[in-house]
Amino acid sequence: MRILVIVPIYNEWPHLLPVLKGLRQHFSHILVVDDGSEDKSFLSHLKHEGFEYLSFPFNLGHWNAVQAGFRFALKKGYEAAITFDGDGQHLPEGALKIAPYLNEGYDLVVGNDNGRGTLAKKLCWRALNWLAGLEIQDFTSGLRGYSQSTMRAFIGGPFLNLHYQDLGVLFMAQKIGLKMVEVPTPMAERAGEKSRVFPTLTSVISYMCITLIFILARRP
Repeated sequence: MRILVIVPIYNEWPHLLPVLKGLRQHFSHILVVDDGSEDKSFLSHLKHEGFEYLSFPFNLGHWNAVQAGFRFALKKGYEAAITFDGDGQHLPEGALKIAPYLNEGYDLVVGNDNGRGTLAKKLCWRALNWLAGLEIQDFTSGLRGYSQSTMRAFIGGPFLNLHYQDLGVLFMAQKIGLKMVEVPTPMAERAGEKSRVFPTLTSVISYMCITLIFILARRP
């Protein structure tokens, strides 16, 4: 199975290059999707090292970057994709654990690390998980595998209205009957100073409100 590893990034240099070099020891096909980073000079380093990349002129959001990777994968005929953070949190051995499940025919594979997050964050996530009725526990994990048909489904319809690659995506995937599985994967502390997706408390609260409304509006 030809698998493309999609690495969506935003201001992740200089710790990005070691992440990519570690990935390249195990995966031949890697695509970096730059979501409008402020300093574009690192793109020349990617080109010099032989990494393929897409670059947005301005920030469009994490999920849009992932979807751009899906469109690239589909256009190039890849059979599956794995999304992988560029901040050093995800490890190549975690991605290697996901690949066999894609070969077995799963539509969506989620890497799980239950040790992440504070107690307060875990309680909030558990409440949202319960409201959504999901069996997947670590729904904030960005380490995921997608089949070709899943990528095709995820670039249209209600998936265009989502902001992040997490609960809303899994909720809609469950509604359309995708075959999902969660597998334990090792993760490390991120090399960056803070989360690029949720850098402030305001962003976390905004995310929770949007996600809650999205779920409640679509529950039977």
